[in-house]
Amino acid sequence: MINKDRPNFEPWYIIKELLKIDQMLGEKLNIYLLGGAVMAINNLKSGTRDIDVLVQNKEDLKILADSLEVCGYTLLQPQDLSQPYMKLSATALENLDGFRWEIFIEYVAKKLALTGTMKQRARKRYTGIKLTVHVLSNEDLFLLKGMTERDRDLEDMAILAKSGLKYDIILNECIDQSNRDQRGNNWEASLELKCKELNEKYGILVPFHKKLVKLAEKRMINGNRKRTSKK
Repeated sequence: MINKDRPNFEPWYIIKELLKIDQMLGEKLNIYLLGGAVMAINNLKSGTRDIDVLVQNKEDLKILADSLEVCGYTLLQPQDLSQPYMKLSATALENLDGFRWEIFIEYVAKKLALTGTMKQRARKRYTGIKLTVHVLSNEDLFLLKGMTERDRDLEDMAILAKSGLKYDIILNECIDQSNRDQRGNNWEASLELKCKELNEKYGILVPFHKKLVKLAEKRMINGNRKRTSKK
């Protein structure tokens, strides 16, 4: 039975679940944490409803999902998820407490890839019996939340901005991943929209916002030219 009214879970609960999974794993596994769980562990927020995880391939997904099911988690079906969560294209499992795991393979929301630079910035948080947990940097968390549309993403971006960020890292990662994107996503436009909302709602001005507007416009013009030339 899925918990429809999911509460916030404090850092101790998140760590408890990670330790539980470590005990149940059949093979060694590396995972990368992102989102609200990292913010809770880093004491930037009191808790979170779920834990977002990046794994590197389908084999790792199966290893983690199998262990979660042994620990009492249930695999959620599309009809169990709200529209913003469906768009994330994650494998979701939830326990009876209402705590949810959102597991992504290599990409988050079919956009942000787990790049070498992101791995370098990630910090190893836990090494257990078979589980190794890395947490993404605050800069990469900010970029990730600039690409998704869940209720608390904008609020989390504000918290991250107030904690102090190296904005050049965020902009460079955005441009780099946008350049490599083969699916036609205008990353700069997506992030620019979120930065605009951040300013309007929280009065936070992202230093590269004006530059982002120009980059988004340039990306759109170049994209239109490519489509025209193919006709």
